[in-house]
Amino acid sequence: MRTLEDEINNTIAVDLAVMKPFERRAFAGLNQYGRKVEVRGIQQLAVKMAESFQAYAIFDDAQVLRYPAITPFITQTLYTIPIELRRDACDLDRQKASEARDRMARLISGALTKRYRFEPLKHIGTSSHGDWDAAFEAQFGSQTGKNAAG
Repeated sequence: MRTLEDEINNTIAVDLAVMKPFERRAFAGLNQYGRKVEVRGIQQLAVKMAESFQAYAIFDDAQVLRYPAITPFITQTLYTIPIELRRDACDLDRQKASEARDRMARLISGALTKRYRFEPLKHIGTSSHGDWDAAFEAQFGSQTGKNAAG
């Protein structure tokens, strides 16, 4: 049986796996020829990862957050990933690259689950429910929705 932590880890692993090659290289500080350059694109990657959590209520202590509110924490976490691990994710050896992405996903999901508590919203998924606010209020009530940050 899969746990919520497994789901969060898999969500992040998918985000890392579907990155375009130029995005992956920019995140690793590599250019198209494999030369070291300035790291770019971390904020954009953090936004994409945060969007993956649209179907979750995110709790920071007693405060309920919407997915954009965790973007700064994801950005900070992405900066802490060792550059060597990021570069391994760009390796031409697919097995080595896949293992590096899996390790990065575990690091990111571990940091997220340590800081926040995630609860899936009932009967919704990002593809099956367009009105997130209504689903949020249906799950947690209008009182909690009014106190939500984000």
